[in-house]
Amino acid sequence: MKDIAVEYLGGSGFLVTIGETGFLFDASEHGADRRAMPEREALAAFKKLYVFVSHHHDDHFSEKIYDLCGENAVYIVGFDVPEPHRGVRMKPGEKQGFGSVEVEAFGSTDEGVSFLVEYAGIRLFHAGDLNLWHWRDESSITQIEAAERAFYDCVAPIPTGTIDIAFFPVDPRQGSMYDAGAGYFVMTVKPRIMIPMHFQGRGDVALRFALTGETSHTKVVALEAAGDVIDLAIPDTDDTAPDRKLKALLADETFGGDEA
Repeated sequence: MKDIAVEYLGGSGFLVTIGETGFLFDASEHGADRRAMPEREALAAFKKLYVFVSHHHDDHFSEKIYDLCGENAVYIVGFDVPEPHRGVRMKPGEKQGFGSVEVEAFGSTDEGVSFLVEYAGIRLFHAGDLNLWHWRDESSITQIEAAERAFYDCVAPIPTGTIDIAFFPVDPRQGSMYDAGAGYFVMTVKPRIMIPMHFQGRGDVALRFALTGETSHTKVVALEAAGDVIDLAIPDTDDTAPDRKLKALLADETFGGDEA
């Protein structure tokens, strides 16, 4: 059994704690919604800290992370993050080991990459801006079909049925069928737990997808506002088992932080 704490930082930002190891994803103080950057003291308490930046957009990347996380953190960034910003740059299809952490980069339908991170038998997937970026209320059929093909091509290499927690966009600005990308990801990749992100401060949208997007193999957990935290217990499972349906224990769910 692995105990995992997930703190939502707003936008697409998360701080994941597994034991004494921290994983910081796409933390930024910039964006239309309210954001919460982690405290320097809390980050310094980790024995090991891994910092991920999926791409260069300022709502996913802030130079402030280097000051907050310090010299000892391991920075892993998308290939489009410009020099001289520090970090091991990764392109889609690349896999690298960082001590006990394995990282594989997958594609994006916007900029940069998405990340699959494995540590202590737990697999985390952060989509960055990988999404089905259709605009059905204003795009042509040809544009929508092109967006669908690009998205399906990016999702195809992602391993199915092995991801424990996935962070994925659910963006209400897309209008009709705004959750098509997240729904497809749930149905094809089958993560144990899906946590919506990039919902423009609309906690109601995350809650709605938690109701409509859940399946027998995926639990959708909505963290509505920056500062919300959930504690999860993930049981150990044989990776070769044909059935990896949801077995995460959510009986001890803990949400905290300020209300939006």
